[in-house]
Amino acid sequence: MSAPAPGPFAGLLALIRVALGSLILLGVVLNFANVVGRYVFRKPIIWAEEVLVFMMIWCVLLGATLVTWEGSHLKMDAVHALAPRRLRRVLNLVATVAFLAAGLFVLVQSVRVMGLMLRTGQRSVVAELPMIVPYGAVPLSFAIIVVMLVWRFRAFVRGDARAAADESAPPGT
Repeated sequence: MSAPAPGPFAGLLALIRVALGSLILLGVVLNFANVVGRYVFRKPIIWAEEVLVFMMIWCVLLGATLVTWEGSHLKMDAVHALAPRRLRRVLNLVATVAFLAAGLFVLVQSVRVMGLMLRTGQRSVVAELPMIVPYGAVPLSFAIIVVMLVWRFRAFVRGDARAAADESAPPGT
């Protein structure tokens, strides 16, 4: 399904894309610096690999927001494609509600984990970054995903031409 017009999310989508590009570029630079430090100067950046993992976590989870907006999730749609239009709308509704329920569940649980990280003050082993840094990607990304799903679901239910025009996938996926 093609992504709907960005509407109220244009700025947010642009910011996410810039953040993703910046994180990837910074990761490449940090990885290259670590390789040079390790093999040329025999002085690796000891915290680099840990920070690179955290950066990848942020990239994956922020990328999931874009995948959600664009409806690009992997899906098995053979039954959906063969179903009559009315049944496809029901399937879309069920899939969107299930996706929304799962997103809300992950959001609530990740907020609980963030509270635990804040209370304990846990830090990463090598870089000694607060663990809210990598864990923060989960509630932020899922909050964005849930808001996007609700907005797209509302457009779908209202019969918005963009949402109703393409019955090939659920509005939130």
